[in-house]
Order: sequence, then C-alpha cells, then structure tokens
Amino acid sequence: MNISSTTLKFSVALVLTSLSIAEPVKAQTECGMASYYDSGSVTANGEAFNPGELAAAHPWIPMGSWVTVVDQESGREVSVRINDRGPWSGGFIVDLTPAAINAIDPHQTSDVRNVCLYWSAN
Repeated sequence: MNISSTTLKFSVALVLTSLSIAEPVKAQTECGMASYYDSGSVTANGEAFNPGELAAAHPWIPMGSWVTVVDQESGREVSVRINDRGPWSGGFIVDLTPAAINAIDPHQTSDVRNVCLYWSAN
C-alpha cells in the first residue's frame, strides 16, 4: 500500500484536531474556621437535613460541589457535598454536619476546627 505524504499529513492533522483535550482543573482553596450544625429540617437546596450525611453549608461554593475538608491540626480529611448555605455568624467559613466534623475529629476534642477547603472550579 502506497500512502502519499500529503494524505498521511492530512490524516494526522484530522486526528489531532478531533482529539478532545480537557481543560486543566482549576483548584480552589479557602482556609479558616469550621463549625458544625445539627439542627434544621430542610437545606437550602430543598433536601431534608441529615446529620449523618457528609455534607456542609457554605455561603457561595455552588450547590452540589464536592469539597475536601482538611483539618489543619490532625491532618484528617473528609469529602463533603455542599447542600446548604451558611454559616451566618462568628467568622466561620463552613458549617459541617456532625458526621463530617466527626470524620476529621473522631475524638470530638472541639466543636470548632481550623480547616482548609479544596475544590474544583470546573
């Protein structure tokens, strides 16, 4: 089989232009104090509040986003889904469900934790 140089160059160009190259993930970070909340009936996105769920309230991260919460003292981390808005007092950056705060502080040494949040902006 004899393939001309022009045909080969065209084929390679066609393959390269048809490849879908994903954009790089734009990681976001926010550090500060986390508290927990264990009351409420309905979250801001309309779900029933479940204190056993790995979820969190944040003022502006999009609903449904998955966020990694890393405790700056213990190094423990947990992934939570943003399903509510808050916190609304005390200079906290995030409110965690009891299940989420227990994941990073299993010995329940404090109701308030110094954390960093990591999530993708894409």
